[in-house]
Amino acid sequence: MRSFILFLSLLLWTPVAAAVQCPIPNCPPDQLCFCPPPPPHYMVLENKGSDKTKARIYQFMLRVRGNLKLTAMFLFQEKFGPRAEPANKPEDQIPDWTVLTFEATEKTGAVQLVVKVGQRAPVRSVKRAELGSLTVDIPAGIDALGQGRLLDGLTNDIMKMILKRRFTAFGSRMAYVEKQGPGRSVIRMMTVDAGNAESALDKGILAGFSTSMNRSPVWSPDRRYILFTSHIRNNQDLYLVPADLSRAPHRISAMPGMNHSATFTPDGLRIALTMDHAGSPDVFVLKSDFETTRKWRIEKQLTTHHDIDTSAAFSPDGRRVAFVSARNGRAQIYVMNADGSDQKLLLATPNRTFTPRWCKSDEREYLAFTQLIGNESVIYVYNVATAQGWQVTPQGAADAENPTWSPHCNLIAYDSHGSEATPAGIYISPLVGGASALLFKGTASMPAWEPPSR
Repeated sequence: MRSFILFLSLLLWTPVAAAVQCPIPNCPPDQLCFCPPPPPHYMVLENKGSDKTKARIYQFMLRVRGNLKLTAMFLFQEKFGPRAEPANKPEDQIPDWTVLTFEATEKTGAVQLVVKVGQRAPVRSVKRAELGSLTVDIPAGIDALGQGRLLDGLTNDIMKMILKRRFTAFGSRMAYVEKQGPGRSVIRMMTVDAGNAESALDKGILAGFSTSMNRSPVWSPDRRYILFTSHIRNNQDLYLVPADLSRAPHRISAMPGMNHSATFTPDGLRIALTMDHAGSPDVFVLKSDFETTRKWRIEKQLTTHHDIDTSAAFSPDGRRVAFVSARNGRAQIYVMNADGSDQKLLLATPNRTFTPRWCKSDEREYLAFTQLIGNESVIYVYNVATAQGWQVTPQGAADAENPTWSPHCNLIAYDSHGSEATPAGIYISPLVGGASALLFKGTASMPAWEPPSR
């Protein structure tokens, strides 16, 4: 009863003027102590080009601004205008201000674009200090795709400077499921950038069968392959396809019955998946074989409980596996060693939890998952180091499911069925939560963001 009251109080939390300290000290074990979203981060883009270069700079700015909008991290302003903050106001309650100043110089065969990145400094002042500058040469005659790739890389570098950590989301690929009719869906790929935002889904590259139900794409750690579930044989089978589509998908699962919810080990040498050929859905491990078209052999069965065990996700170091089990009466997230030993409940919540997704970058390690609260599903993040969590999807947003991490754990994409106020599709929220941006609009679901390069 105590845990339910605590959780209910977190759901009813409203912002207060007092300091927000997060991670929250003395958070009870196995609870999700709700961390509220941070104050706004204001963003200003300035065009300081000459009469000759201003129009060209404006086109560059549109791409960068569109990318920044996809992060859902910023509130855009026309000009830099912070107010002085009182000395007694906690720093974590003071809004950030960032200014991007764009300048350009025409060179032989190229335009050199320079972006100066400035921020409010000191934190309570109305002044701004330059963090640094970034330069990119845009060749004359470059096509729109090539120019977009250069500006995506520039935006990644801007975000890296702002966040002070690695950021490579823009220009990366995302696989997803596109529903095409009753009992029919395909796997597609599209790059994540402002040029594809809210675009028609059929622009994406077809990566799976077009005459069946295809679901649950997942990338190999080296980004060379996509694994997915298909019903093309009227059975849930696993198929593997090269990400460059150099050959057709081929079946890797040999057993009849369900073969789904697959995930790779961090080294790519094995996969865990859910199989029910023995009568109850359990987690199994298969040994990878990328060089042939043979079926992958079962190496080990990790779970044997009579209730459903599914949705395995390897930890970034490969030593642990998070999975979903209903063994205590409702679906909850458990964790076990990679050999199946020491199975235990990870989070005790009064709600059902699904689809755990692990991510680590540098010293930061998180687990994202879907939680069903009443009739609504939301995305939560669990900080592995602090054992605390928070809701990523905005309060009052439409149902959200199937989280996937951007490279380096800065953003989370997920699918939503939409509502009267918001369209269905794939959305992006920042790690800290509080806002969202529409990436792909329509019958898109089950996004899978490619991992970072090794």
